[in-house]
Amino acid sequence: MHFDELMKMLGEFGRYQKIRFFMVCMFSVVSAWHALNMVFIGAAPAFHCKTSELNLTGTPLENLTAEDKLKMFLPEGSSCYQYDVEVVLSGYRSGYKGNLSEHSMANNSKGVVSCQDGYEFSKADYAETITSEFSLVCGEKFWIRTSKSIFFAGRLSGAVIFGQLSDRFGRRPMFFIGCLLLLIAGTVASFAPNMYVFLPMYFCQGAAHTGAFLVTYTLSTELVGPMYRVFVGFVIQGFYSIGFMTLAGMAYLIREWRYLEMAITFPVVLFSLYWWFLPESIRWLLSHGKDIEAEKVITRAAKENGVEIDKNIFKSLKEDSAVASTRNYYFIDCVNTWKMAKLSFNIWFNRLINSLVYYGLSLNTENLAGSPYLNFFIAGAVEIPAYALCILLLNRVGRRWPLILSMYVGGIACILSECIPSNRDPATVNIILAMVGKFCITASYAIIYLMAAELFPTVVRSIGMGVASMSTSIGGILATIFLDLQVISKSLPLIVFGSLSVVAGSLAFLLPEPAGKPLPQTPDDVDGGKACINIVTCRKRRSLKMDTELQDKPAF
Repeated sequence: MHFDELMKMLGEFGRYQKIRFFMVCMFSVVSAWHALNMVFIGAAPAFHCKTSELNLTGTPLENLTAEDKLKMFLPEGSSCYQYDVEVVLSGYRSGYKGNLSEHSMANNSKGVVSCQDGYEFSKADYAETITSEFSLVCGEKFWIRTSKSIFFAGRLSGAVIFGQLSDRFGRRPMFFIGCLLLLIAGTVASFAPNMYVFLPMYFCQGAAHTGAFLVTYTLSTELVGPMYRVFVGFVIQGFYSIGFMTLAGMAYLIREWRYLEMAITFPVVLFSLYWWFLPESIRWLLSHGKDIEAEKVITRAAKENGVEIDKNIFKSLKEDSAVASTRNYYFIDCVNTWKMAKLSFNIWFNRLINSLVYYGLSLNTENLAGSPYLNFFIAGAVEIPAYALCILLLNRVGRRWPLILSMYVGGIACILSECIPSNRDPATVNIILAMVGKFCITASYAIIYLMAAELFPTVVRSIGMGVASMSTSIGGILATIFLDLQVISKSLPLIVFGSLSVVAGSLAFLLPEPAGKPLPQTPDDVDGGKACINIVTCRKRRSLKMDTELQDKPAF
């Protein structure tokens, strides 16, 4: 018996699954907080050289007001430099008493020096960020870029390590290890006295939240029957968007970065309660020969769902998973045959391009007018309709065609947004097309995530998903690099994003349609086994099955 048949008998989305699924969805919210927190804790408020501590005692300027000091000592258009006190006094004694930026002395480079007493940061939007507390501006600005790179490096490591280990040791233990690491890293980061302490903890945050989210996403798709894979796949993404939006509210109320870091970290403690309620994946238990544990979980699920399971089913499930339990599986099993390699590299490439275009469009969109907190909230809210549309469509029309169309439409919209002239009103057709691109790439991003979970066999699913998440992180890094193409041409980044989206959409034609089919258990299923991924093989098997049924059917 295939596992999906058991799920139909057990209840594809019964009370047992609903409770556990809601539990893993709550981690999706916390994961989003940690994935996006740098937007607020690393924000760069407006700043200028500190003039309040200038020592003007005993000089003709000792009675200057704070506003006059700004005019007198700060060059126009520069935040990192000030006029030397002696040069200003010299100019003042010579009879000039205005802003030196309009004075001939302003052109004298000897009169301009770096900020002598530090910086003053605006408190209009943020009370304190790591940028303002550690003065990560001007010559120290590289720290912010470095922190983002280190965070993505952590995500890469977490995706690979947790993917491998969760396939080896199980989804459940790796989830709790991820939560523990996230709790420790977030807590230490919130007390970090400098960037040398903060950066290693930020690396661990990236690894922990990505690894644990990967585990929960895989667990959610293995928890339900085939008819509900689309629903759970997009609902868990929707909870991620809820985390996106709620972070804006938390950051608005808690404007000190240390307290905000604590606020998004301490709720992780609550996931310790899951130890008594969150079971191991039944699929993983069966595929690794842990039949006794699997039978206990199935029995408990049947009891909660109010159904009875025939004892002979356990024997059938053991026989079905016998091959899978004979050995351990590794990354090489994702690519050691032509069909598995073609499937794996196609998924990984699509994940990379989807991430690149998604983050590229997000970073390239002009800032909305108004509060940065409101802007951030809107950026999360626009994802909800895309997910809702996918939930409505994917079980009806499948996964592959919506993926292809969304990437084609999104890619073409990006290209057209830069190719169509906008001499009259730049805020009309071009912006609408860019938003169409953002909407479509959000949908395709979620679809390819779901397809990856459905197409990789159970025994290498977390490994395949881990490499896919690694590809996603690489795509995010590449997005920032591709945006630098604006130096060559302002329209070039969106044209490149759109073109790559079309290329990836074209390769998606080679992906199999997983809708309505059993999840593959082992790589042998992909190579022509029970998963029936190749449509020609499926038709042959259906024909053979019909012939057998006709032969066995008694004549009347």
